[in-house]
This record gives sequence, C-alpha cells and structure tokens, in this order.
Amino acid sequence: MVCFVGIPLAKWIFARYSGKVSEPEIKFFLLILLFLGFLAEYSGSEAVLPAYIIGLAMAGFFLQYKETLHKMRAIAFVAFTPFYFIKAGSLVSVKALAATLFLIVILLLVKVGAKFIGVLPATRFFKYKRRDGIYTTLLMSTGLTFGTILALYGLTNKYISNSQYSVNVTVVILSAVIPTLIAQKFFFPKNVLRERVLQGESNDGNKKINIIDICSKLIIIKYIKGICQ
Repeated sequence: MVCFVGIPLAKWIFARYSGKVSEPEIKFFLLILLFLGFLAEYSGSEAVLPAYIIGLAMAGFFLQYKETLHKMRAIAFVAFTPFYFIKAGSLVSVKALAATLFLIVILLLVKVGAKFIGVLPATRFFKYKRRDGIYTTLLMSTGLTFGTILALYGLTNKYISNSQYSVNVTVVILSAVIPTLIAQKFFFPKNVLRERVLQGESNDGNKKINIIDICSKLIIIKYIKGICQ
C-alpha cells in the first residue's frame, strides 16, 4: 500500500519542493523509512526489510533525481548501514564457525556455483565476451544484504539456532568478498577503457583525438592495472 500511495506522493513532493535548502523531499523519504521500520518491528519482522523493498520499488523514480539519490546513499551508509551490520556481526558465534568450517566451504561453493548456473548462461545469451561474462557472474555472486536480513529474521524469530545463523552469515559474507576479489584480480575488463582511448570516443568517426584526454585515460588504465596486480 505504501508503494502505491507513497510513490505518487513522493513524485508530487519532489516536483514541488526539490532544490530547496531544507530539502523536504529527503525528510519525507526518511519519514517513510522510519514508519515502515516501525511497522516491521511491531509485526516481528526486520526494520531493514521494508527499506530494502521500497528501495527496489523507487529505484526507477530516483533516476530522475540523481543528486538526491547520492545524498540518500551517503546518509544510509553513514547513519544506518554500519549499525545494521554491527548488529548482524555481533551475533555470530566464533565457536560455531570453528566447528562447522567444512560446512561453510561446501555451502559457499554451492552458492557461487548456483550463481554461475543462473547468470553465466544469461551473459552468453546477451553476447558478453567470456572474460566479461565471468566478471559479471562473479560480481553477481553476492547476496549480502538480503542474505543477512533473512538470517537475522530467522534468528530473531527462533526459526534457526545461533550456530545456523553464524554459518549462514559467514557464507553470505564470504560470497560477497571472495568472488569480488577474484573478479577484480583475474577478470577485470581492462579492454573497455583501452578501446575507448584507441577510438577517441568519436561520434562521427572523424573527430580528432584529444592528446590530453588520451594521456589522462592511459594513466587511469595504468592505475587500474596496478590495483589488479
């Protein structure tokens, strides 16, 4: 109901008050998040879950207001996200991890393997190059936000034990870190920026290449290559 009512109301508020010094559009969106968080806590769910859903619902809307989106992202990363992950991490049992290390490895392989089965054929369908397809698949292996939400919800409502919660959260975190490191190290699509430099990013094919622009981009390529190595 909030999506059907809140999104049209948000469009009206953003169109009318966007650009004001007091930024009432951001306050309105934060009010929606606090209200949804209260309803979630009152119903026994996780407060972050409705925020996740409303973010998906309004993703297309915020494309029209990218500056506001950047501000909202900064507020979320500074004021909300750290406390959520601190809470989720503080409930992990180190003893449970030591006793279930083999299970963690198996579940991690299953999770990443399932992503390869689901994502890699799609990259082939859209004619991605092999390197780019593997890079995209590895980056899609993560499920950090929704995975921790489900695990925390299960622990809070006694559906899973603390040991099961610890295993689930660890697998989710590892699936976000390890594939990303592998993708950046071995499959980073360095050819994309190099091709743009060689083509000069010309629209008509006859535009002269800016020497300063090429030099700056070559420096960026060298910097990226140094990070990947």
